[in-house]
Amino acid sequence: MENKELVVCILNSGFGYIAMDAARTAGAGGGTVLHGRSSLSKEDKSFFGVTIHPEKDLLMIVCLKSQKDGIMKAINDEYGATSKANGVIFAIDVADCLGLNFDSENLKQTKE
Repeated sequence: MENKELVVCILNSGFGYIAMDAARTAGAGGGTVLHGRSSLSKEDKSFFGVTIHPEKDLLMIVCLKSQKDGIMKAINDEYGATSKANGVIFAIDVADCLGLNFDSENLKQTKE
């Protein structure tokens, strides 16, 4: 069984769902968007010339290791650090997971 990865993308507020759309084009089956605030301040701050907005979307996608690079690239191309989304993207190895099925035949049946 192929290893899994957790792709995490921290974006300015309002970009989480559309970044998920970009990830789907690269093969992501789904993800979770959480809404939060930056711990830096309640006001916008500038850090090395990049504006840090307090409201954030956190996009988390569990995917197969073979999908990780394509998903990260698809998000970064549109919503990376140099875009209005100011997306920061990283991945973490997933040791175990339950409740997720990456069998393409099973995914086909659940979509119908």
